Amino acid sequence: MKAPKIIQIPEKMEKYYGSGNMLHPELSMVEELVDLIPRGSVATLDTLTKELANRYGTNVTCPMRTVNHLKRLSKADTLVPFWRVLKTDSTMLKLERYEHWATVLEKEGLRWEIIRANQIKILIAENQLFRFEGAS
Repeated sequence: MKAPKIIQIPEKMEKYYGSGNMLHPELSMVEELVDLIPRGSVATLDTLTKELANRYGTNVTCPMRTVNHLKRLSKADTLVPFWRVLKTDSTMLKLERYEHWATVLEKEGLRWEIIRANQIKILIAENQLFRFEGAS
């Protein structure tokens, strides 16, 4: 595995993240964490990026790069359960065939509803929300 790419938080992003350093994760880093999310559970993009930052000793992880890797996974023939990563508001990420992945989550024991055109909210109980060990 390549060494993680760590940069200074760009000045234009400091208003969102403050100063410090930012991880630009590799696909394999995202895959490794997403693979930990068990069947019947979901994690938020926020907890995923916080755990990556924690593991690699950075202040933040670039959320855009993380989502781009999840999009790559949604287009690949993989068993990594990328469909188990949601936005903080429990809506599904706009990944390839996200409607299909909502039905997969349903088969895993989660309920969902369409809240507006092209937006699916997963109805999760507290015990269905996965937290990585080191994430805050």
